[in-house]
Amino acid sequence: MDIFLNDADLTEALFFLKQHQMIPNKFIYLNTSASLPHKRWPSDRTVLLAKHILETTPLNIVLGGGPDDISQVDFIEKQLDRKRVTHVYHRTIRANCAIISHARLMITTDTGPMHIGFALKVPTIALFGPTRSEDSGPYQIEPEFYEVLRSTALNTETHASPHKSNFFDSITVDIVREKVNQFLAG
Repeated sequence: MDIFLNDADLTEALFFLKQHQMIPNKFIYLNTSASLPHKRWPSDRTVLLAKHILETTPLNIVLGGGPDDISQVDFIEKQLDRKRVTHVYHRTIRANCAIISHARLMITTDTGPMHIGFALKVPTIALFGPTRSEDSGPYQIEPEFYEVLRSTALNTETHASPHKSNFFDSITVDIVREKVNQFLAG
């Protein structure tokens, strides 16, 4: 899987990052969105993880999401150091691809942006709650570019019912924080 960005895409992304005091490869793209609510990692956990990153690293955070995620992204962003955090829910998919290409690390659930991270070979921590990574990737990607964290709520060979509410209970902030630290150290 490949995504081809042209010079204009990359230049525009660099301009956006500069406007928001973000330096390429010095930020983590933290995707907060998912196509369905039960596929999202809980916002309170996202806040705790983001606070840890901001307190223990010099890295900034770009909060990813689409137009349907404005209230969730704003909720998360309001609880963080706004000098070191920005959001991109108002940007096009192509513009987000270019921004993701400059990330040091991406953290996301099983969503379209996850596949973008894989295609751009951006180190990605993928959180799988109600879906199976065997069904949607990563495929044919070098292991140093990804880490998959799977929910223990899945005990079957198929996708889980959307009515189950605790898909991400087993994917704690501490587990994700440890993976972030491993990627940043390696």
